[in-house]
Amino acid sequence: MQIEEEHIRFIENSLKLYGINSQDLKEDLVDHICSYIESRESNNFNELYKEAIQKFGGYSSFQNLQLETNFQKFSKKAKVVNVLKFIVGLIMVILLVIGFLFKIMHWPYANAMLIVAILLFAFLLIPLLFYSKHKKIRYKFS
Repeated sequence: MQIEEEHIRFIENSLKLYGINSQDLKEDLVDHICSYIESRESNNFNELYKEAIQKFGGYSSFQNLQLETNFQKFSKKAKVVNVLKFIVGLIMVILLVIGFLFKIMHWPYANAMLIVAILLFAFLLIPLLFYSKHKKIRYKFS
């Protein structure tokens, strides 16, 4: 069967209706569905479309693909946030240890190091922890 432009629009709209928001995923699914329909010899588009949807697992399978795509995007961002948390935490601990050492030895800049460590904790590490916790909860239940 030859796919027409109105068939492609129908497929795109139905995928959007069933929760496929990612443009890349939508294009891939439309391509697979169109390829399946074109490979069949029947001329009944509706019948072939329903058959293609069932062949690919139905709309619930498409929604699961969307969730997995979202989770993969989240996991890439989560890795960056975790590395950033580690680096900020490491710098903070190093500054605290060196600051306390300087304080014990009565060397200069001890207070500056302690203040910078506390500021890193308050304005970088705590917000990063809350951000990552919020994103984990959000993607866990979506």
